Amino acid sequence: MSHRIADFISLQGNKGTRSSYASACRRYLDFIYEPVRKGRVVTQEEARQYEALANAYFTEPRNYALDLQRYAASLNASKSPPKSAQFWLAVLKEFSKANGIEIADDVWKATKKKAPKGRLARTREATFSRDLIQKIVPYMPVQTKAVFLTMLSSGMRIGETLLLRMEDIHLDEEPARIAIPGDITKSGDPRTTFISREAAAAVRAWLEVRDKWLTSSVQRNNGLLRYHGKEDLVKVIDGDDRIFPVHPATLQYSFANALKKAGVDDIDPKTNRRRVHLHQCRKFFRTVMAQRIPIDVVELLIGHNGYLADAYVRYTEEDLRQHYLQAEGAVCVGVADDVAAAIVGGHLDELREENDTLRAELAKIQRQIATVQSMQADVAAHPEALQALIDRRVKAALEGKQ
Repeated sequence: MSHRIADFISLQGNKGTRSSYASACRRYLDFIYEPVRKGRVVTQEEARQYEALANAYFTEPRNYALDLQRYAASLNASKSPPKSAQFWLAVLKEFSKANGIEIADDVWKATKKKAPKGRLARTREATFSRDLIQKIVPYMPVQTKAVFLTMLSSGMRIGETLLLRMEDIHLDEEPARIAIPGDITKSGDPRTTFISREAAAAVRAWLEVRDKWLTSSVQRNNGLLRYHGKEDLVKVIDGDDRIFPVHPATLQYSFANALKKAGVDDIDPKTNRRRVHLHQCRKFFRTVMAQRIPIDVVELLIGHNGYLADAYVRYTEEDLRQHYLQAEGAVCVGVADDVAAAIVGGHLDELREENDTLRAELAKIQRQIATVQSMQADVAAHPEALQALIDRRVKAALEGKQ
């Protein structure tokens, strides 16, 4: 049997892109025939079924142009997100070409007309502010919190964050530096970004329990797989050196639970999608950082460097670090606003100096209190000495009047 889907997605170098392409092809086959996938993850047997359907589709006589237009119309009818629909259709155009089916320009134009319109997401997002973030974070498990704060303070995508390996993060530096390898970025280019000291502390807390969590997660997963008869999907942890060895869907589920517990799980009635989602971390980072440091720096940190000419961008790693330090407080969401403002304005040293002064004054007051308490203890132990002192003072006063 041919492997049309596997051969097609193998042309993509990025693992995340391969997964997205495979999903788009399978989604289309579900539309043409009957849905195959039963669970969240496609099993090996289901993958074989999809390959058989793909082989049948491109060998049996069909009106491929009509199929594609019907599929586009179905996406519009189901109110699929415009950008997602455009991506799925673009993948199918490539997939068809790879299997000898050329989509004529007029057919493609008619197909796009039937697809969902618009460039913006249909779901009206909630305002992703510091106040909202502070409501959510306390309800996050240690791993989810570490991932969330890492994304929020670095501008990384979900896929990039979950594919980071231990060697990619440098927690011994300040701020902690992340060297993102090119094989996990969307563009294929490596880049450097940083995370806040707040996020670094959350990552350290997670790493303390990571191995124990990973072992217990495998035990839970194996039990579920045996129950559902899917032992072929057993989770392998040997050699898994990812910082966050978790599936994106599991992370999304944990984040949704935190929203519910915080009472902010708002659903858009028109699209039935959450108005607060993890991708807003990246948007938040770009918005707040661009208010404090050059936009070119922000674009480099989040990986939007395609539009910048090499001759124009000459930021060294140290340049990026200094710019990040200048704006770090903007992405420190768990501290008071005045502390964050001090970091943003580059006045952290002044804040520390003020803190040291206050500590010294507090120590002086504590010593004075200790002296008074000691005197009180002496008086309590020897009341006759206090009375004698009073008598002497009274006698001296009377004699002075005479």
